[in-house]
Amino acid sequence: MHSSIVKRLLPLLLVALFLPGVVSAKGLGLSPHRAQMSAPSSEQAAADETATPAIAGKKNIGRAVMFSLIIPGTGQLYSGSWLRALPWFAIEAVSWAMFAKYHGDGNTKTDEFEDFAGPWKNPDRNAGNFNYDVYRLREYQVAVSDVFARERYTGDLNDWNLLSWGERSEHLPAPYTHDINTPDIQQYYEMIGKYFEQFGYGWNDTWDPNYTPGTEENIWQNFGGDDPATAKYDGQSPLFYQYRDMRGEANDMLEKGNTFMEIVLVNHVLSALDAAFAARSQNRKLESASLGSMDLQYDIKNLDGAALRTLTLSVPVPALR
Repeated sequence: MHSSIVKRLLPLLLVALFLPGVVSAKGLGLSPHRAQMSAPSSEQAAADETATPAIAGKKNIGRAVMFSLIIPGTGQLYSGSWLRALPWFAIEAVSWAMFAKYHGDGNTKTDEFEDFAGPWKNPDRNAGNFNYDVYRLREYQVAVSDVFARERYTGDLNDWNLLSWGERSEHLPAPYTHDINTPDIQQYYEMIGKYFEQFGYGWNDTWDPNYTPGTEENIWQNFGGDDPATAKYDGQSPLFYQYRDMRGEANDMLEKGNTFMEIVLVNHVLSALDAAFAARSQNRKLESASLGSMDLQYDIKNLDGAALRTLTLSVPVPALR
């Protein structure tokens, strides 16, 4: 589950890393792919000498992007827009709150279903509802069976318990496809609640608690309803279904929490883009204000004894830079 989450979030993280440089470069008039430095020509030098001073209050687009990429809405505040910043602040706060809630609830539910099953590789019936030793007994019975085993095992139960999964799997048929001895505790709790036909034998309501270890009796037939003519568990286990539902609830909560984390990342990226537009809009307003307004003038002139009516439109033009 964690690898799929990383794959979903990776594109958003990459966008977040490269966005400030791209937007900043565009705001400065540079290519986002390369920057070249060269000595100015004489025409450029002359234009620079006659350029007017920078307009006071103009915003740096790259800085606005970086602000909102770190904390959504701050780039909009930097650009002078409270109203534009508020939605990004709200989305950020709500998303973090929901992420914390669902992840907290999911972790609590995870602790509950793990306690319900019992400790990792639990041999004690009274410590939980899944018994490691009972399941291993059934695994051994299948391995030494002339009917079920892929290649019949000839050792005793103690020797069987010392074998690696590679050695045990040579003797076990389907559905015995997962190793109860996995060192991954999370995988252990996932397997016993997912692969019922294999691990159903270990749940406490499927087997007779008065069995004698090492016997070849089917301790599941008269207790959980397993059919001894098959290698898989085909009886009933309310404990398994209860555990499966608890795991499902925990996973749903954690998945919802991960969804809100994705919303957080998307909010950072989109807020950064909006901050760039906000800064650009603010700069255009300042430029327009510094230029003044258009002027329309009507006049009558005497040209060679004839009246000449003129209409003049004056448009402010910025100085060359």
